[in-house]
Amino acid sequence: MFSKSTEYALRAVVYLAENSSDENRFGTSTVAEDLGFPEPYLAKVLQHLVRRGIIQSAKGPKGGFYASEKTLNFSLLEIIDANEGLDFFNKCGLGLHDCNDKKPCPIHDDYGKFRDGLYNTLSEKKIKDIVVDLDKGISFMKFA
Repeated sequence: MFSKSTEYALRAVVYLAENSSDENRFGTSTVAEDLGFPEPYLAKVLQHLVRRGIIQSAKGPKGGFYASEKTLNFSLLEIIDANEGLDFFNKCGLGLHDCNDKKPCPIHDDYGKFRDGLYNTLSEKKIKDIVVDLDKGISFMKFA
């Protein structure tokens, strides 16, 4: 549904939120290995997240990427927006350019309900909520 870049971004942010701290930072190679992502591509995704202020990085011998308290308060929708924008939530489910409320496609109303529900879920779900669910064993995300 989302781009590969956004999938990597979402999973990397959760990984860092779950495992890192100001004192415990991770290099690209560690994150890539633990998540099974190609390192060069992940490096670009992580740098983009740093530029957008979603995660932090530090240079030097004890440098690397990490999640701060600020990271925990980002919603999934904000991370998606930072990566690929929110055009998905304005498009027709069948890809028609002239679909609208006055000239609806055959799935216009049903797709609108789905799209709006997904938008609301992603805007309400924060990184800290995911970390809590992982810690409680309510949900699962594989790290190496």
